[in-house]
This record gives sequence, C-alpha cells and structure tokens, in this order.
Amino acid sequence: MARPTWILVADGSRARLFAQERPDDGRLLELQSWANPAARLRAESLAVRNLGRVSKGHTGTVSFVPKTSLKQREHDRFAHELAQHLADGVRGGHCESLVLIASNSMLGSIRHALPVQAAKRVHWSAPVDLTRLDGRELRERIEALRPPPQRVEAESSSAQGLHEGVQAAEPWAGARLAGPA
Repeated sequence: MARPTWILVADGSRARLFAQERPDDGRLLELQSWANPAARLRAESLAVRNLGRVSKGHTGTVSFVPKTSLKQREHDRFAHELAQHLADGVRGGHCESLVLIASNSMLGSIRHALPVQAAKRVHWSAPVDLTRLDGRELRERIEALRPPPQRVEAESSSAQGLHEGVQAAEPWAGARLAGPA
C-alpha cells in the first residue's frame, strides 16, 4: 500500500496536518492540529512569560548576536516544532511526500527548520494562509493550488529545444555589449 502525502496547513498561531492517499482522491484525513496561543500575545506578555530565561554572560564578553524580538522567537519555535514533526514522519516512513501551505513568513520558517531529508520530500508548497477553511472549501483551495503534473515527454522536448538554443547562441558566447562599465 502506498504511503500518503502529508499536507501541512499553517500560520503563526495554528497548524493542521492532513493525510491524502492519492492526489486525485481529494479526501483529506486530519491527523493532528496545533495551536500556538503565544503568537496572539502582545510582546509585553511574552516578556513576562520569559522572565526566568535570561542568559548570564561572562563579564567582559561581548555578543554580536542580532536582536530577535520575542514574537519572532515564538514564531520560529512553532515553525521548528512543526518541521520536527514532519521530519519524524518522513524518517518513520509514515508519509511519501510533503506539501506545505502556510502564510508567507511561516512557510519560510518551516522550510528553514526542515532537515535535509524531509526537505527533499517536499513535493510542492504555497505561501497562502488556509488555516481558517474547513471541509469542501479547504479541499477545493488545495486542489486549485496544486501544480499540474509534469509530463516527462514535454520536459525532454523542452530541454532539447533549450539545448539547441544554446548551440545557436554559441558564436556570441564571448561577445560584450558596448556601454558603461
């Protein structure tokens, strides 16, 4: 039996993980959901929560670490948690491929946090926030975002045409255009 594709739908405050057996099926089975209430807190509230987490530096040392806001740290922590769950699924053989659909900033953070083996399994992704959708509307939006299947024949013929175009352009390979330097 083929392993399913895992589809993660996320933003900074919540995430949902679905399994889809076949791309042409359309049915989504929700596997897990996460809530990140800290993403909705004001920065002052996060500061109070983190009062006990001050690092003690040595006297006379200087750190040149870029300043990161508490909200950004919480955002990155949540993305790392999601990425780790996806990586565990890939490593455990629970899924064949991954699809990431997340708000723009969360998508970048998840991709950054994904280990190499899990990142290789990402079939496609989209920078869209669909976390507030359910049921039929969610399935329709995911299907609308899905890239069309690539045909091997079309790829090989376009690659051949590209190769021929490069050959035709070879006499100009070393030429420079006149103009300001």
